[in-house]
Amino acid sequence: MLSTLQSAALRWLPFREKKRSQVIACASVALCSCLGVVAHAQQHKAFDASRYNPAVLHVRFTPAEGRTTSDQSDAFLDLTLIASSGAVEGFRAELSTTDFRQQLSGLYRQLSRLESLQVDDPSSPSRQLHELMFGELSSVLQREQISTLLIAADRGLQAVPFAALSDGTSFFGERYAFAITPSLALMDFESSESTQDRMLALGASRFKGLAALPLVPQEIQRIGDPSKKDEFLNQEFTVEALLDKGADARYNQLHVATHAEFKPGGPALSQLHSGVGPVSMKQLAQLRQKRQGVPLDLVVFSACRTALGDAEAELGFSGLALQAGARSAVGTLWYVDDVATSAYFVLMYRYLDQGVPKADAMQLTRQAFIRGDVRLVGDQLLGPEGLPLLTDLTPAQQRRVNNGLSNPFYWAGISLMGAPW
Repeated sequence: MLSTLQSAALRWLPFREKKRSQVIACASVALCSCLGVVAHAQQHKAFDASRYNPAVLHVRFTPAEGRTTSDQSDAFLDLTLIASSGAVEGFRAELSTTDFRQQLSGLYRQLSRLESLQVDDPSSPSRQLHELMFGELSSVLQREQISTLLIAADRGLQAVPFAALSDGTSFFGERYAFAITPSLALMDFESSESTQDRMLALGASRFKGLAALPLVPQEIQRIGDPSKKDEFLNQEFTVEALLDKGADARYNQLHVATHAEFKPGGPALSQLHSGVGPVSMKQLAQLRQKRQGVPLDLVVFSACRTALGDAEAELGFSGLALQAGARSAVGTLWYVDDVATSAYFVLMYRYLDQGVPKADAMQLTRQAFIRGDVRLVGDQLLGPEGLPLLTDLTPAQQRRVNNGLSNPFYWAGISLMGAPW
């Protein structure tokens, strides 16, 4: 018997959005830009550029109490898929906001406790939310042979851990490469014309009043190409190093590994911790002006819960990075395990350095975690092909990953925002 959420959600109706032409126009620009970038991507044995087929999925939540066909429903979920083939599919689902919130809270609870998501059970939160978001669209995605999605998610929907949703056979994040954007209008669809290819990597492992992050030095050392990277660690990671060096157009990637802290009251109070003191979200916003129209291609926050903020800063540091002019940003949806996260980013950058597009590099990284290709051997965490991701792990660090890293807690919370290519 279907639950309330499913029975309401599965009342699918053909959807014709009033502003659909505007959405389609923005999506078309995005898809043309995407295909142009990937046409120049290097071939990788785990990434077949010839099968790359992107689409834009616009998802909007609308309160609709009294306007639904069921008294158990009080909202609409409108979905519009725009494929690179030109095909456009629109649907409207009815749902109960109470059930939706309960299912989302239940999923977060399972993830935070490292529990099984019980994906064999159709009533589990992972299955229920997948059916709501993608149930009707799954056949369309397969028919169009979509490989990569840019999901334009409405306010409040950015918190959905899309990668952890399951159809009962596999996780969405295993099947698809994807990125999230709060608005197509926020995005820079132009491919980067900068000839610069250099990373600014900053990290802090020692703090006053906060837990140490002992793997940050190794993470900073191992990510990216050493010949194309400048490192600033602990005392060298200052506010000036972040804002002044980050403004240097020589850098097209910015990686920050540290603690993050969100406080009520807006961007001035929420902060990252440098090696010598805090950096507020408000200060970080200065990067757009300092970059003088030359956007960073990628900003990565390897820190606790940087993809979401509070009601006054819903998009967190990652959304702020987009507003500050970055084409793409990576952050985390929940408090992450530092061993798994450091390994994740080391592997992700290996794919990026081989020319794999961002969303696909993250999909390949998720697949490696899910399929057991990231594993503990002695005091080392090895990746695909047996190459070390992290070494010299302490006994305590080894115990945290000794049972494997396939649980979505380790990989589903790392989210890409902005351009997926």
